[in-house]
Amino acid sequence: MADATNSDHVQSHSERDLELARALALLQGNGAGSVTISTMRERGVKAPAQAIYDLQLAGHAIDRISCTDPRGHRTFGHRLHGSPGGAQGPSPACAR
Repeated sequence: MADATNSDHVQSHSERDLELARALALLQGNGAGSVTISTMRERGVKAPAQAIYDLQLAGHAIDRISCTDPRGHRTFGHRLHGSPGGAQGPSPACAR
């Protein structure tokens, strides 16, 4: 019985690592300024807020900033601290 529990734990740990890697890649690869929670979800991150939190716990500095989505609505996005996309002014675009 302990083997089934261990294999479940390994599988979920592996899925979590994949989720974090996907979220980090989105944050690193965005040049628009920031990535919204909904965009992360659309691009395959099942629990984007949890992924951001876990990345912060792992030592990544992630800023939550106000940005403008492609339809012109103000929303919140996330970006790696010090990323070049953040130098676009007070309301950068959100990546889609």
